[in-house]
Amino acid sequence: MISIIMAAIEDDDDKAFMLNLYQDYYALVRSTVYKVMRCENDIDDLVEDTFIKLIEKIPLLRTFDCCKTATYVVYTAKSVAINFIKHRDVQQKHTFYGEEADVSDELMIPEDTLEESYFHREELESLSDAVLKLPDREKDILYFKYILEKTDSEIAEDLSINPSSVREYLTRARRAAKKLMEQGENRNG
Repeated sequence: MISIIMAAIEDDDDKAFMLNLYQDYYALVRSTVYKVMRCENDIDDLVEDTFIKLIEKIPLLRTFDCCKTATYVVYTAKSVAINFIKHRDVQQKHTFYGEEADVSDELMIPEDTLEESYFHREELESLSDAVLKLPDREKDILYFKYILEKTDSEIAEDLSINPSSVREYLTRARRAAKKLMEQGENRNG
């Protein structure tokens, strides 16, 4: 897989940078994609797509410190996986189920479970979209708290803020994300 990524890069410095990025963040990207996909199918392709997408951002990535690089890589991986799911769902809506496809299993799911699943998924997508629109500091603090499950003191150290301020920053970030979600619902509703 790395050979395909390296073939897309002409500059030797960029190749070395991407090789290091790949080695440092492969496991994190794979884990992130798996969390979004919830299954092993297509994970290798999406990991590769993530790193290919990051090639365009090498100049930007070079300016980041370790924490911002990790955050950027994770958000890119999530974006690639979410876009894949959206594209796949659109394709499935337009797919003709032939004789080989057995849709009877899908029909056996109780209606309320299907509806709950749909609304839960919509809420997650709405939250994901809202978080991606937040300023970097707010994205970072939410990522560190809820994805990496860091303590308040670890977050304070990573973001160079006062440990007593972490709760306030988290509250602001959650409120901002909620407001963006509500604005999105009002536009769609």
